[in-house]
Amino acid sequence: MNSEKLSWTVGKRPSGWWVSVLIFLFSLLTFHYTKAQLTGTWIGVHSEWDSDFVCPLPAYLRLNADSTYQLGLVEGTTPPIRSTWAVQGNRVRLDTIHYAPGLVQVEGNLLRIGTFYPMVFRRFQTIPLDSIAVYQQLSGRVWQSDSLTIALFADGRVSLENRTAKNRTVHFWRVARLDASLFLVIRGSPHERDGNYKPLWQLTSVSPTAIQAIGWNGRNVSTETFRLGRSLTSADSCRSSGFQPCDNCFSWQWYYTQLNAERQQYVKEVMQKHYHPIDLPGQSGLLRARFVVNCQGERGLFDIAGFDTDYCPFVFDKCITEQVQDICRRHVDFEGLSYYVSGQTERRPEDKGVSLTFRLKDGCITDVLP
Repeated sequence: MNSEKLSWTVGKRPSGWWVSVLIFLFSLLTFHYTKAQLTGTWIGVHSEWDSDFVCPLPAYLRLNADSTYQLGLVEGTTPPIRSTWAVQGNRVRLDTIHYAPGLVQVEGNLLRIGTFYPMVFRRFQTIPLDSIAVYQQLSGRVWQSDSLTIALFADGRVSLENRTAKNRTVHFWRVARLDASLFLVIRGSPHERDGNYKPLWQLTSVSPTAIQAIGWNGRNVSTETFRLGRSLTSADSCRSSGFQPCDNCFSWQWYYTQLNAERQQYVKEVMQKHYHPIDLPGQSGLLRARFVVNCQGERGLFDIAGFDTDYCPFVFDKCITEQVQDICRRHVDFEGLSYYVSGQTERRPEDKGVSLTFRLKDGCITDVLP
């Protein structure tokens, strides 16, 4: 082996190239950001709830050079939080929260704060646009990117359609101003206008045939081009393509509701009343029905899975699975499973995930498990 290619040997120091690499890596571990590097306005991208699940962050963080900061919603519907911040050695302080080294990171034009459910911001650049002209150009038209179709209705409703999956959801839209820049803010559900934001889009240019905007496209922050599709007419309706959770950041695992003994007994009684036993030898094991009940009591996103008596995956007869799904959709009352937004004076129902497990013996339901 060529000794020049061997960077270490016992009793020898690494070659000059490796020394440079080690110094660089060490600098990454000990580097702390200067105040000047963090000063400025940052636009919220999302908060990371899991490795593959993020929630839009419709906020801005303005770190001023005079050690004050503002944290508020881009659309300005509530007063911003105001306090002070500082860089203290290799730590960053926001108000009374002290972030240890590594918990505040700048990666290019992105700012990450925290490690558990970290918040991700992007550096903001002001791009002046005329709000009246932009609104008139957007309203009443359909705009398409390579992956998304946005139909902006003049009454403030908007439909978003994934061009690959072909699923369409309904929300509300408005144009909001931050400094001299304009943002397309999409929020709410078919049942409620407020809250539940979709990713923000900062408009950078608008013409009669195309708009460009900076935002999260599902993979990264980029500038996307939306081309004019057509003008909307009175014959166009703003409807979702199917079941839609009320929460735009819904994840089944975060909203799971488990049956208590009383509700378990209730489901047993419903199944006894509506399930028609089918004599099918061998159709034995566990059948799990998972689905979502939204804030309006609508049910959808069904996932039916079966397991045999040895707890191995098993496909039950459609006569069984279709019956169970229909009963869960039409006959089981989930009002008692509702839970509400904490801290609200008027309790508002939210979406919930439900999981029901049935034990079967030769096509007959013998028990309901929690």
